[in-house]
Amino acid sequence: MATPLFEEIEQNHAPGFAEEDGKYIFEVEMPGFSKEDVKVNINTEGHLNLQGKTKRKGKEVKFGHTYRIPEKADSSTADAVLKNGIFKLTLNKKDKHKPKEVEIK
Repeated sequence: MATPLFEEIEQNHAPGFAEEDGKYIFEVEMPGFSKEDVKVNINTEGHLNLQGKTKRKGKEVKFGHTYRIPEKADSSTADAVLKNGIFKLTLNKKDKHKPKEVEIK
């Protein structure tokens, strides 16, 4: 279940990643935001950065939050969707030791 973004700002209740079907899912409610209003970045230290701005009740609203992604998450598989006021980021789990046949040259 997505955490309301503005509730999170007001109550400092940070949404987290849920584990589901071998993936990590991060959801947060962002009513009134479009994908053009939001910037998403995962940096090399494993932090998810969400930034954006929109108008809410006639006032410009800006936000910027950073969340720690799970250590076992593969950031190269990030898939983000903002639909019907819900932002959803999906990350696959890293394959720790995937079997691989090595050819001898």
